[in-house]
Amino acid sequence: PGAHPSGADCNVENKGDNISVVEEAVGGNKCLMIEDAPGLQYEYNPHLVYKPNHKSGITTLSYDLRLTAGAKLYNEWRSWDVQPYRVGPTLTVDNDWLIVEGQEVMQLPEDEWVHFEIQAAVGEDADGTWKLTVGVTGSEPVIYENLKNGNADFASLNWIGWSSTATDKTAFFIDNLSITNSKYSEFE
Repeated sequence: PGAHPSGADCNVENKGDNISVVEEAVGGNKCLMIEDAPGLQYEYNPHLVYKPNHKSGITTLSYDLRLTAGAKLYNEWRSWDVQPYRVGPTLTVDNDWLIVEGQEVMQLPEDEWVHFEIQAAVGEDADGTWKLTVGVTGSEPVIYENLKNGNADFASLNWIGWSSTATDKTAFFIDNLSITNSKYSEFE
């Protein structure tokens, strides 16, 4: 506990913000905590990044998320192999609302684990759309299909990030994180 997650880039300003492994997990083991703080230079800090190199196939990102009061974040896929980079699937959480394509689509509970699964064809197989499944304990999963990527020409997936955009002391937790692709090994 307290260490940075392996295989990820952890971007913090060390002004009370933090990304670390903690013992708050769904299954009783460890999970990631992304903790924001007031007075940071950049609104997108702290942010956590994984860098898969998926150039074809269907990529599936799944994770469990737990929000604390005031948590604000976005989770975004990017093609960093072109400039300016191109945005793929993106979701935002603000004031406990899940926002997709600029619309508040679902209110999320605080201090409960919520399961997210994002699926999109990438690289040579990309079709400009993605699918989101959200599971709240005690409810049937909610599925959003044919969502539009942030950029129509998003293709290769080589950046997946979570950014805390709060300006106060708050945190969110990520557990059971998995990035898989139908044609690649995990994190290839």
